[in-house]
Amino acid sequence: MSLLRRVRDYLRPVNRPPAGGRKDAWVHHGFRAGIVLLIALAVPLLFPQTSLPEFEGILPGSVARQTVNAAFDFDVPKDPDRLREQQEEAEAGVTPTLRFEPARADSSIERANAFFARIDTVISGAEARAAEEGLDPVAGASLVRTGVEGVVRKMGINVSAEQAIDSLLIDHFLDEDAREQLRTELEAAFERLREGVVRQSDLADISSVNVVVHEGAGGEDRVRPVADLLRFGDFSREAREGITGRLEPEGAMIFQQLILQAQPTLRIDQDETRQTRDLARAAIPQFEGFVLEGERIITENEVVSEEAHRRLVAYETQLIERGLAASGTGFVHDLGMILLVMSMLGILVFATYRFRCDIYEDLRSFSVLLGLIVVVMSAAGVVAATESSPALVPVALAGLLAAALFDSLLGLIVVSTIAGILMGQPHFTGLAAPMVTVAGGVTAAFVMSSIRTRSQSWVLIVLISAAYIGAGVLLNLTGHYSLSDLGSTAAFGALNATLCTGLGMGVALPLLEVFTGRTTDQSLLELSDMNRPLLRRLAREAPGTYAHSINVANLVEAACEEIGADSLRARVGVYYHDIGKLERPQYFIENQPRGLNPHDRLTPWQSAEILRDHVRQGLRMAEEARLPEVVKDFIREHHGTQTIQYFYQKARSQEGGADIDPNDFAYPGPKPQSRETGVAMLGDAVEAASRVLTNPSPERIRALIDRLVGDRIDHGELDDCQLTYRDLRIVKREFAHVLTGLYHHRIDYPTPVAPGEAAPEPSSDKPEPEELEPSAAAGEDGGQLAIDLEQAAQGDTGPIPPLEPEAEPD
Repeated sequence: MSLLRRVRDYLRPVNRPPAGGRKDAWVHHGFRAGIVLLIALAVPLLFPQTSLPEFEGILPGSVARQTVNAAFDFDVPKDPDRLREQQEEAEAGVTPTLRFEPARADSSIERANAFFARIDTVISGAEARAAEEGLDPVAGASLVRTGVEGVVRKMGINVSAEQAIDSLLIDHFLDEDAREQLRTELEAAFERLREGVVRQSDLADISSVNVVVHEGAGGEDRVRPVADLLRFGDFSREAREGITGRLEPEGAMIFQQLILQAQPTLRIDQDETRQTRDLARAAIPQFEGFVLEGERIITENEVVSEEAHRRLVAYETQLIERGLAASGTGFVHDLGMILLVMSMLGILVFATYRFRCDIYEDLRSFSVLLGLIVVVMSAAGVVAATESSPALVPVALAGLLAAALFDSLLGLIVVSTIAGILMGQPHFTGLAAPMVTVAGGVTAAFVMSSIRTRSQSWVLIVLISAAYIGAGVLLNLTGHYSLSDLGSTAAFGALNATLCTGLGMGVALPLLEVFTGRTTDQSLLELSDMNRPLLRRLAREAPGTYAHSINVANLVEAACEEIGADSLRARVGVYYHDIGKLERPQYFIENQPRGLNPHDRLTPWQSAEILRDHVRQGLRMAEEARLPEVVKDFIREHHGTQTIQYFYQKARSQEGGADIDPNDFAYPGPKPQSRETGVAMLGDAVEAASRVLTNPSPERIRALIDRLVGDRIDHGELDDCQLTYRDLRIVKREFAHVLTGLYHHRIDYPTPVAPGEAAPEPSSDKPEPEELEPSAAAGEDGGQLAIDLEQAAQGDTGPIPPLEPEAEPD
């Protein structure tokens, strides 16, 4: 027994937060890591193991030791060297494109004319300046000569080879007739550019016989032989030969330099030529053959040809890509599969620890989360073994169960984990399997949050089926699925959706709720049925408590919706929070006839014990009715640790001010631990107190709510429930809104008059309010709001706090 006790003590941190130091942390996290490792080792075994074919030693010219038949269709790629050679040949066969730009001839002519115009301007300007300054002829000529020489040098004409030649060239420019003749000859030579002139450098990389000449906008493309194109060198040579004898030697030298500044009107179109070459390169097929499923690749005892060897290499490559063979050893392949599963599960575990630590720390919930993946993987192994459609993998089952038990986000992560593991399995390679499984699983996870009753299961079936069909359509449009594949995916997807929804909602979910102790929305909605035994008893045996619970539920639900809390859990919890009063309903004021109060015959201690006991009795009844823990939380926390002030003060007065233990008059607690139970505590007090307000105007209702909420804040009752000040502001606003609507003023209808009687005269006086009990409270100045303390005090928590009096109308 001592050994068993030691083992039990050692394993105690497994299912609780590690609060005992490093040892507890190692046990807590290590146990979960062990579960992940076991699953990672088991998952690869769930899928069919394929034998790894070995083709080593099979070379061209050798004798084949085995017969190899193709297990699937595949393409045989070309030899890389042969493919590159064909692509280069295709590029070389592309006809280059030259772009004809006649505007360049105009530019050349305009540039030459502008040059001669500048010379004319400089000469006339220099002569005018010489005349203006009264220079002698020699100085004036020198000024003109200097200006012309500057223009010539800017044009790029070399006039500094020899001083004598320099002087002759400048003299030629100074001669107006010679200058005009040079301009005319140069313009005539540039006109030949319109025939199309190309630089030799642009033709250097062209190996084709012809080129395509693009005429530009509105023109037609022409195919011209490369040999017929006018090179720029031939153009300039023919131009120089054409002016022989027509220009003086100095003019010929200047012409020879100026003709070189012409712009060719044909130039290579690099972008279009490159695009054409790329298209020609891409047009070369990368495959030299196609092998059908079952086709013979090599035959045993026959010599392996070059072609058969290329087909065998292509087949081996396809086997490796599809996961049907390993590029390394079998151990490396198995290790890779284990690491794949561990990495995917690691993402899920980290996300759970980071965002839903309560699930991570609860071993049952954690086991269910990973167990869903094991179940789906087992079914996927059967699908792979039978080579069936991936639409039969029941990933939707894991998605809807994870979303129902925990939340939709965690359901999405579970589905993503399953899809990632499946992608590494040989049967589920490619785009089809992950897309189909993710479509069904994600749809189930997100739609489940809007499914309120099990009778709405058909909605889930329809939407999941539609997701499978949508995935099949997309795969068909992208070329991954044929029409037959689309049809099988739609049929199997609908079958899968029906089975997963029926099994999950009808069988698995109720069992997992019991196992994990978690309560889903579906169970809460079933508990909200007013025909449930406890609620029927409450309505029959304690109608006041029943009405009070309904009103509080309306208050709490409205407030929880506004602050983002679980409004369904709050409503259902409030329905049952006072079921303990069924044990002694007549001791609670809402169930008492006016003037009959059994507490009058009891001591304060006895009365307080009866009131406190309704919490214990409520928990006992909830246990007998097998209500979930989330509902029990409202029973035990809706009063927190508040003191029953009325009987506590009454006891003190009876004992003459002697010390009284407040714990004898305090509820057992604990304080509210969730936002929902915190709002329920406030709603319970506000609804009970609002019943005894005289003239419940909106201002008085808001003042009452502020006092009651502030009182519980001051006493620390809301310290553990994570309600923020913003939440409390919204809660008070919603309480006031609901109560104002509940206690709105009605129309004063006239008093019915019997036939023959005169109608009473309308009175300007307001009717007197109903007399209050003698114990109505008053402030020091007699102006406090009148409240029936005898009734209010014998509620669960004592009298209503005093309010400021409402101003009397003038």
